[in-house]
Amino acid sequence: MTLEEIRAEIDLIDNAIKPLFVRRMECAKHVAEVKADAGGDVYVPERELAVIERRSSDMEADIKEEYIAFLRHLMSVCRRYEYGLLEGMQAQVVEEALHAAGLPADMEHERVEIGFGCSYEASCLNTFVNMAKLNRIGIIRMQAELQEGRQQVTMTLAGNVKDEGMKCLLCQIGKESDGFRILGLK
Repeated sequence: MTLEEIRAEIDLIDNAIKPLFVRRMECAKHVAEVKADAGGDVYVPERELAVIERRSSDMEADIKEEYIAFLRHLMSVCRRYEYGLLEGMQAQVVEEALHAAGLPADMEHERVEIGFGCSYEASCLNTFVNMAKLNRIGIIRMQAELQEGRQQVTMTLAGNVKDEGMKCLLCQIGKESDGFRILGLK
């Protein structure tokens, strides 16, 4: 095959994936609706691990890790979409973090400093960096330190806790990391 023929094949594949992605996001919307009514966590790591294991078990070894990365990213994008629909959950996460930090919600600011921990093995830090980009939140500064198999992370984010994308991002990090806290508003 020529490069042009390969690219044409890739275009066909991408066009076939698009309607499946739309259906996947429609399912994510329904999950968010159910969780808004019944409660429950958006992120259930045990379920995601089982799904990834089941779906990747028959993959060829030379592309298995790439397929697992694809599944993880797809799931994180779906979760981000769900968190974006769950405004009550967003408000609760942000309000609790502000209260714990002793910060007023109406304080003028352009930056949000946060801290959290996550498993080094699970490598969730890349998920949060990707989610910042999807939520159109700039990362001004980030520091990660490995302590006993866990990444301790601090980030300075561009934006305000009242911004839609910021609330969604803080909700996702707050729900999917350990020890999430807002360290300051500047």
